[in-house]
Amino acid sequence: MRKLLFTDLDGSLLDHHNYDYSQALPALQALKAQNIPWILTTSKTAEEVIDIKRQLENPYPFIVENGAGVFWPKQSMQFTDVFERQWLQNIEIQTWQNDFEYISLNSVSMTQMLELANEFRKKLNLIFTSFSEMSAQQVTDCTGLTVEQSAKAKQRHFSEPLLWQDSEEKLQQFKRALQPHGLQLIKGGRFVHLMGLSNKGLALRFLADYYYQAWQTPIETMALGDGNNDVPLLEASDYPVVIRSPVNPPPQVNHPNVVVTKEYGPEGWNNAVLNWLVVN
Repeated sequence: MRKLLFTDLDGSLLDHHNYDYSQALPALQALKAQNIPWILTTSKTAEEVIDIKRQLENPYPFIVENGAGVFWPKQSMQFTDVFERQWLQNIEIQTWQNDFEYISLNSVSMTQMLELANEFRKKLNLIFTSFSEMSAQQVTDCTGLTVEQSAKAKQRHFSEPLLWQDSEEKLQQFKRALQPHGLQLIKGGRFVHLMGLSNKGLALRFLADYYYQAWQTPIETMALGDGNNDVPLLEASDYPVVIRSPVNPPPQVNHPNVVVTKEYGPEGWNNAVLNWLVVN
């Protein structure tokens, strides 16, 4: 039995307030010692995650924009029949900045998404601000990122965060209007994310399939996250861990093995991972 770990970043591996991960270092070192891939699975963009991967010295594939894009270092993965799965239709491997390859699990382009969002904003009198309409400084004011980090956060290719400034009733109305167009809204820690019908759970499934073929042995998956956008990831894993958040209640996860940490952020993350490595 081989292990795979999938983790959200903000509020999970990274502290919600200051993005620090020092409390998780013992577990990260244990994963490295046991040669267990730990796959960053986030709403962040590829540009943001590439920087974080360097800081963390993480050599593995990664999942961006809430599961819409799956990336890996160029020529590091040799695929066999993973693309023959019925749920993976018309998937194409593409190159990213010469260093990475990726697939998109979305069927709706960014241009189409933004056009529909603007159309329904006018039609339904919705109040929200999308990332593409915000300056890097405005993103910084909302997130606490540096202006340089915010500029990278704005380089989106698969999904669009919306700063929602309207009612819950209007949000549900917007969701219903988007459904026939193959689009969904997912609540994250700070934003509502407009995206296609991909999610973190499908991305987990894709990579678990790949590693099963590569290793030719059964796989056990752990997933860690703190927000509603992590629910598909958590429910698709064998060992889901909800990281307690200092600002939001734990999301509802339909899974018999789900655990909610006592500690917040990277401290809870560290303890949960170390326990999984020892017990299992």
